[in-house]
Amino acid sequence: MPQSILIIEDDEHLRGSITTSLEDAGFKVHGAAEAGGAMELFMRLAPDLVLLDLGISGDEGMRLLDDMKMTRPSTPVIIVSGRTHITYAIDAFKSGAFDYVTKPILSMDVFINGLRNCLKQSSLRRRIHNTQEHLFRLVQKLPVIIFIINRDLEFEFLNQASTQILGYAPQEILQSPRSFLKRVVREDRGRFMRALKKSLQPEAAEFHFEFRFLHKKGFPVSLMVQSITPPLKPGSAPDRIEGMIMDMTRNSYLDKLLLQNEKLNMLRIMTEEVAHEIRNPLVSLGGFVRQLHNRYPEAVETKVILEECSRLERLLQRITAYLEPMNVTLTCCLLPPTVNFIMRLVSSRLEHKSISCDIELEDDLPPVLADQEFLHRIFIYLIGHGADIVEQSGSIRITASEASQLVMVSLSMEPVHTPATGHERLIMPFDDDEMNLAMCLRLVERIGGHLHMEQKDSLARLTISMPKCVATPEDKNLEPADENHEFF
Repeated sequence: MPQSILIIEDDEHLRGSITTSLEDAGFKVHGAAEAGGAMELFMRLAPDLVLLDLGISGDEGMRLLDDMKMTRPSTPVIIVSGRTHITYAIDAFKSGAFDYVTKPILSMDVFINGLRNCLKQSSLRRRIHNTQEHLFRLVQKLPVIIFIINRDLEFEFLNQASTQILGYAPQEILQSPRSFLKRVVREDRGRFMRALKKSLQPEAAEFHFEFRFLHKKGFPVSLMVQSITPPLKPGSAPDRIEGMIMDMTRNSYLDKLLLQNEKLNMLRIMTEEVAHEIRNPLVSLGGFVRQLHNRYPEAVETKVILEECSRLERLLQRITAYLEPMNVTLTCCLLPPTVNFIMRLVSSRLEHKSISCDIELEDDLPPVLADQEFLHRIFIYLIGHGADIVEQSGSIRITASEASQLVMVSLSMEPVHTPATGHERLIMPFDDDEMNLAMCLRLVERIGGHLHMEQKDSLARLTISMPKCVATPEDKNLEPADENHEFF
């Protein structure tokens, strides 16, 4: 498709001469003799190049140039004018003209070659601009935070991913100097600061490590930061750090669960092997040696064998003890941050079935006395059960209420596709859908709570009752963020 050129020239003879030469060179040419018609053609045709006479319509050329550059700044405009004074050229270039050619045109071949070069440069600039816009949109869509940190340790975010990952929009988290650093979990803050300072030294290397950040909804998220070393002269120090921050919360938590499960599975296998290979022969051997000892009480050998049998029995008891559930540590636990944290982990399961989840927990809800790790797993099992039984495009609603010394959290799920699960079936679950509730029931009972189940038609409701906890200033789980903490 031929490239198009708009000639804005009030000299009809000159306009026709240039038009003929350009058409012979393979261009598609449009012409205009006055400013109003020229602007209308410019808007409607969107030409690849404009040739403009400054003296058109009396003295409308400069105003027309300004209007065209404001409307379509990427379209190159070449001035073709009989005004030879340098001030006209300077003004034209200030307004965005690509070139300034004086009349008469001495060589049409040279003039056309100049137009071709202009169009090539314009096409290249347009491609670069489109690429930049595409990369900008791509960066905005990335599920990682792209950041810059200057030598004063002030952050700048290049995309909006902080809203999804941290709960804060960029303008919120950067509203005061070093406000991002103040929300890094205290135990990780020193390591984070040392890495930043080291990266601003001469010959600095790239760094990456994991740290925890306090989400806007109150729970910590696990993040990984990765820096990128800018090109520097030998011995010079960078004036800023560039990099990205990735959300590792789900992977970190699931890796922890998988590791614990692997350990338990390995211990179970070890115990089964020990029970099979040692216990039965050990019992037989112990009984036989006791009979010998009764017959020959003075024999030293039987006493030694009995001692070794007892030692092996104790060893078996120690291995079996490893399979016992972990100890329960009851502390004051806040429910809204806990539920928000678990929703972050299981959201993909709900999105897969287009299940909506409404969390209606007030921020001033009293803390409960529970084990935080158990509480996490309880809500994983509860919401996981909801994801299993709620039909496509269904809903889960999480509410809370108080009664005397209890806090009750209810999950209302509809529509569900399974019959009600009785308490006796949770003791020995037979279906996969019941396994989540069976595990949940055991954890709730371990922390001294109660799980109540009910179902009417297509609506199912699970309610957990847990004792309130009276928070004390020394309770580290409820320690507020220190906004005035000094870093240096």
